[in-house]
Amino acid sequence: MMGVGIVGVGFMGKMHFGVHQKSGKSKVVAICDIDEAKLRGDWSAIGGNINDPSARAVNLDGIKKYPNLDDMLADPDVEIVDVTLPTYLHSWGVLKALKAGKHVMCEKPIALTLEDAAEMVKTAASAKGKFMVAHCIRWWPEYALVRDLIKKQAYGRVYSAVFRRISATPTWGWKNWLQDHTKSGGALIDLHVHDIDYINYLFGMPEAVTSSGITKTSGGMDHIITSYHYDVENFMVVAEGNWVGHPGTPFEMMFQITCESATIQYSSAREKSLAIYPKTGGVEYPAFTPGDGYTNEIHYFLDCLASGRTPTVVTPSEAREALAIGMAEIKSATTGKTVAVTK
Repeated sequence: MMGVGIVGVGFMGKMHFGVHQKSGKSKVVAICDIDEAKLRGDWSAIGGNINDPSARAVNLDGIKKYPNLDDMLADPDVEIVDVTLPTYLHSWGVLKALKAGKHVMCEKPIALTLEDAAEMVKTAASAKGKFMVAHCIRWWPEYALVRDLIKKQAYGRVYSAVFRRISATPTWGWKNWLQDHTKSGGALIDLHVHDIDYINYLFGMPEAVTSSGITKTSGGMDHIITSYHYDVENFMVVAEGNWVGHPGTPFEMMFQITCESATIQYSSAREKSLAIYPKTGGVEYPAFTPGDGYTNEIHYFLDCLASGRTPTVVTPSEAREALAIGMAEIKSATTGKTVAVTK
């Protein structure tokens, strides 16, 4: 059972903490945060859990508490560093951990700038430890199944694919960092990047993008709609992402992919989330293993480490590609022009 140190105890840190403690493959041996309340086990201020009684007294018995990352990295019991810091601190935490010889998992997106992402990719290539960015949608059961169906052309070629991810404005981040685009990248880089990465996973990098968007509270692109251009005849990919919803607006992620012989539709808001509508009529509800992407990605990373394999479901370079596409979308939305995508 590998020892994990979590740096940054926020919403995703709490999520990863729970997965590790239940995995049977890893155990959180240390946490690192500058917030003294969190080090004491008072996690009531995290996300929407302020009214969750269990978050006021999290059992941290036997877990070391570090207010300083360098001190945690010097701990030999910490074999894996799980970086769940705000996005603008990802490169700082990842580079320190890799240079300390640790295995590193980092929350998505890889970084806030392409320069930082490039340095992370370069450092990871020669590091002693393994490195993986947690683009959880690649492991989300319905998305993973559909990717397999598309890759083996189970329903023929794809004609169109439309993705949508919407949310209320997230105002619960530590010191409201999500609503500062210089720290989060706004909805485009923090939220919409899930679909950017999945589109890249399904179809490869687009040649260009055409985007329109608006800024709201973060100062970044908080509502974005993008067309992804590929050199394929009669083929269209579009994605929308926004967190401009007023309080109470429910979160939803969805897609509709139309192929030669069937339409595949998914919505997180439906009880039967994944449906396939064959060309011949009717509806099918394919079976898939229940679960969530957070658990599946962490278990995958742990399995890779246990067997000495380098993670391949998502590579550092692919995580940087998702950021590169997002940056092209920002440029397109701000200039009103179609923008070429470069790695």
